[in-house]
Amino acid sequence: MSRLHTLLSLAWHLRQRDSRRAETLLAEFRRWLPRHRLPLAEANAVMARAALVACETACLFGRMADAQAELDQARNHLRPSVDAHASGDAFLAEALLAKLSGDREREVHALESALACFAQSSDRQRWGIAAGMLACDRGTSHASPGPVPQEEVDSCNAAEQAFALAAQAFPLCLRQPAEAAQLFNRSAALALDMGLLRFHCIMSMNASNACLALGDMEASAQCFEAPAHRARQTGWPLLMGMTQTQVGRVLRHLGRHQESLAALNEALLQMRGLPQGQGKAFACSELAFTLHALGQVRESVDVMWEAIQLFRAGCAMANLAMTLARQAHALAQLGQIDASMVALQEAQALSERFGCPLVDVEISGALAELHRRGAQNLPAPAGMTAPTATIHYAESALDRGRLIRGWRPPAALLDYLADACAEADQMRQAYAYSRQARLAHVQDGGGRLRNPRALLQVLGVQMATKPQDTGPPAAQAVAAARAAPPVPLLPSAPSQQMDLLTRKEQAVLQLLARNYSNKEIAQAMGVGAETVKWHLKGMFSKLEACSRKHAVTRARTLGMLQYPD
Repeated sequence: MSRLHTLLSLAWHLRQRDSRRAETLLAEFRRWLPRHRLPLAEANAVMARAALVACETACLFGRMADAQAELDQARNHLRPSVDAHASGDAFLAEALLAKLSGDREREVHALESALACFAQSSDRQRWGIAAGMLACDRGTSHASPGPVPQEEVDSCNAAEQAFALAAQAFPLCLRQPAEAAQLFNRSAALALDMGLLRFHCIMSMNASNACLALGDMEASAQCFEAPAHRARQTGWPLLMGMTQTQVGRVLRHLGRHQESLAALNEALLQMRGLPQGQGKAFACSELAFTLHALGQVRESVDVMWEAIQLFRAGCAMANLAMTLARQAHALAQLGQIDASMVALQEAQALSERFGCPLVDVEISGALAELHRRGAQNLPAPAGMTAPTATIHYAESALDRGRLIRGWRPPAALLDYLADACAEADQMRQAYAYSRQARLAHVQDGGGRLRNPRALLQVLGVQMATKPQDTGPPAAQAVAAARAAPPVPLLPSAPSQQMDLLTRKEQAVLQLLARNYSNKEIAQAMGVGAETVKWHLKGMFSKLEACSRKHAVTRARTLGMLQYPD
């Protein structure tokens, strides 16, 4: 009897620390259970607790149907008289399932229900975790979530503090990224101590992103190194995909765009069998930004719309505002002025509501591009003293960024200003901005890295040889970062679901991606035109696409196709 309870207790405590081991222990528990004659109420209680373990581990491994079945089984066996906390734990398991399924409404309802259960059972730690998770949601979806008093944070236990610190950090991500990074790092350290591995890795990635927003590559690498290694060991598809997304993001900031593209394609492939959610939204947005950096502006716009829809569905308002601002910039480059203005107006409204200075920088940059592309149709900004509206808004982006503690002007913005001044025949200013841009290029590429080798190890890159002393340390860092071997990608997690499309539909999709017409597809497949139309209709329905182009974009963001290098 003691062995039985020990197995279940260990499985419960390992479910989010080492879920593979937890599943092994759980299988052994379920083999031993029929050998013991427990009182009916106790037997039901332990079966409920075992099902909750199975539900959470299935969620983490991306087996959502199995997780729902285990959750239903747990609720059928709940016995509050024996296990007073199980009802609340079931709601926490449901919240995890809903979060990883991209169902925010269900997640919030489950957390509120858990909060009510734990308030009745007087379990302070469980109540604090549920309250912290709700506060984190408000930090990303509410304009003014409200600060958490420091004395309240200090009085919490470690698990409560981890969530309370994260709740403080989320609203600061695009407002005060330096402060957000510090809070995320503190939260991540506490989460690791408590065995909340998934939360630890995500908070560390958030800290890394906050440092990237400031252009501090070294701090970003330090935040990301150990959590990346831990995430790769879990085997959890979503966490591995998010880690690969982060690799792609760092590579893009290093200017290694082709390798960034490969890493992001791999991230989407790893998350292929998972429901739509914020992990895929981040991967799509990063893929779009990389495509834009590669000059594939039209393709980037299509992928950004996918990210925008996912951010909107998940109420990730700050990320939505940032992506809309960058979408407006890309649309302006394509000459789609009206569509750009619509995206920009929504981004401005969200930024004003949520207070996102980093988004304001992007908005000013988008306005500069709008005036550059459609100057004859747009009124000049009020109080303009610059030679052109393009220069006015680009300098506004520079001024707004400098108000953010720790922010450094990106080389791309300084290059843009140099070009705009040259176009306006302001050559002295153009040369000044050009000199600043050259310095920023060195810094962006690794000039602020005291140890470029450490950063490359984070990315899984082994430097073949030590850089020779052919220049200053900054130049060596740039050379090391740009000349390193290709990044080895994480192995794709196998999809737990059947392929969405039939084999014939997959064949049509491959030809569609190569711009084949219906007639050419029919000839290539040896079928009639009506058969091709039938396959297209089924494919459009499954991909929720309204056109051939949209179907190809959807397939790529779902990991069914890769973006060409």
